[in-house]
This record gives sequence, C-alpha cells and structure tokens, in this order.
Amino acid sequence: MARWLLLGLLLLGSLAQGASLRVGIEAHDYYPYYRAEAEGVPKGYAVALLQAFAKHAGLELEIRAQPINRLYRNLLEEQSLDLLFPDNPAWSRQAKTGKQLYYSDAAIQIVDGTLVLNERRGQGLARIRQLGTVRGFTPQAWQPLLAKGGVNLVEAQDIQSLIRMVERGRLDALYANPEVVRYQLLEMGMPEGRLQLDQQLPLVYTSFHLSSPSHPELIQRFNRFLVEQQDQLAKLRRLYGLR
Repeated sequence: MARWLLLGLLLLGSLAQGASLRVGIEAHDYYPYYRAEAEGVPKGYAVALLQAFAKHAGLELEIRAQPINRLYRNLLEEQSLDLLFPDNPAWSRQAKTGKQLYYSDAAIQIVDGTLVLNERRGQGLARIRQLGTVRGFTPQAWQPLLAKGGVNLVEAQDIQSLIRMVERGRLDALYANPEVVRYQLLEMGMPEGRLQLDQQLPLVYTSFHLSSPSHPELIQRFNRFLVEQQDQLAKLRRLYGLR
C-alpha cells in the first residue's frame, strides 16, 4: 500500500510530456560552464547539459537567469521555478533554512582555487596580501585565513577586471575556477598559462547539482540521465574545452 501511495505522489508531482521545465540559473558570466546574463541567450556547458536532459525527458526547457537571492526566493517561496542549477547542499544555507530540497548526484565536478602569475607559483601564503574574487562569490577555502586578518579581500564585477589587477600588481592572487580564468585569458588575448592554479594555496573541490523542492521524480530522472548519457556528456565537455 505504501509503495502505491509513494508512486501516486510522484506522479502527482511529475511534469507531463511536453510541459515546460522552468530552471533557474544564476545571472552571471561563468563561461565555459555557463553565461546567463539578464539579457541575451544563456550558453555554456551547463546550458547544453540542461537542454540535453530536457530533450531526453520530452520537456520544453525554459531557463530563467536571475540574481542568486531572487533564485532561491522564486524556487522556495513563490514556486515559480521547478529546478535550480547549479546548486549545492553547502551553498546559501541561510536562504534554505527550514526548507526541504532534493539534490541530484553531482553533474559537474569543479575546483575553486587561488591563481597567481606563473612566475609566482610556489611562493606560499606569506606573499598573499591582496586577494581578488568576483563580487558575490564566497572564497570558501580562504575563510579561516580571512577571519584572522592579514589578507585583504578585493571584489570586482568580473573575472577580466581581476586578471588585469593581478597583471598590474594590484592583486597578489585571485580566487576563481581555473577553467573560467583560462577561457577569459584567451578572450583577452593573453597566454592561457599566464595565471596558474597554485596547489600550495587554498583551494576547494566542489560540485554542481540540480535541486528542486517539489520534483523528486525529476531529480531521479536526471540522475539516470547522467549515467545513461555519459558518452554524450563527455563529448559536450570536450566541445566546451573542459578537461
């Protein structure tokens, strides 16, 4: 009896074939993973991944790019979104207090770390006094050190501004994803190895997940999709230059 009740609840929460799948994504330039600004067409590997899943599931994809605080409000309170991507159980915990969210398996594995000029790799923490990051991003790996003082956190609107500040000596390092920085260096006409991830400096391995407060059945379908379409997704990663 309990089994059939659970099945009935899942069917009630599911989307019909051809229905619109409303996915929220942060309005930010994080290419090649995603570029989803308020104006323009979202693009990047994460967008291609969502498109492939929607096609596989027989659903129409509607991506809504919004600031992160509005995303959680629309997902959890106003329920104008079905899913959020990317998300992670460790992110925005205050916004999720008292709310139940279902998370998919890891869809994308990433590293966020400290990048310095190539010639300054391996010089250690003592050389870092000015650390840059994109406004609104939390440099998780640096939090204990920032709390102690001695390192000044400088925020900028975009990665390219931070790269220029490192190049001019106004920053000692920047905290970001190496793949994003590599792409931006090429866009700026600079050698992709000009800034390098320094493994001796703070970094954190994390992952992108799909989340939903009301569609556990979609999360399960997405998990199956990740397993069944591994070859297709590997081709997509290569297409976007992701290693």
